[in-house]
Amino acid sequence: MRLLGLILTLFMAGGIATAGQAKDVRAADDIQLTYTKWFSPGFPTMVGVVGGDIVGSFGGAVLERTPVGDGTVKLRARYEVIGDDRSQSFTALVEGLQDNRTHPATAVLNGVVTAGWLAGEPVHAEYTVISCTQAPNHVCFTGTIRVLGESGDKTAGN
Repeated sequence: MRLLGLILTLFMAGGIATAGQAKDVRAADDIQLTYTKWFSPGFPTMVGVVGGDIVGSFGGAVLERTPVGDGTVKLRARYEVIGDDRSQSFTALVEGLQDNRTHPATAVLNGVVTAGWLAGEPVHAEYTVISCTQAPNHVCFTGTIRVLGESGDKTAGN
């Protein structure tokens, strides 16, 4: 049953893809990813999956979490995208706000690729908090990651 829940969550998030579905991307292009992540074995460690222009797995950690006091939380996190094609893997440092006043809660994070493929390029990520079966606490985060290439708008999402 957990596997079925994972498959349904990934399908709804657009995260199911095969290696043959990943497009041939170059460093100058905007890279569009879908992702679903959750905390495992627990906070602050994140795991998950990515699809879209890069197919693979997601890892990372929340580095800072500070309640702002108005129902929002300031976040700083390390995102790791590990492509099935290892040459398309990267690490990004992102920060922004999660708005817990909305139902479901949403977040917008911006940052930069700090290591690996596309190092130095700006990153824009968004997610929505959803219910899921793969996380021990049944809470997942699903959304998009956009790496803005040389031909893209460096200010998008800021």
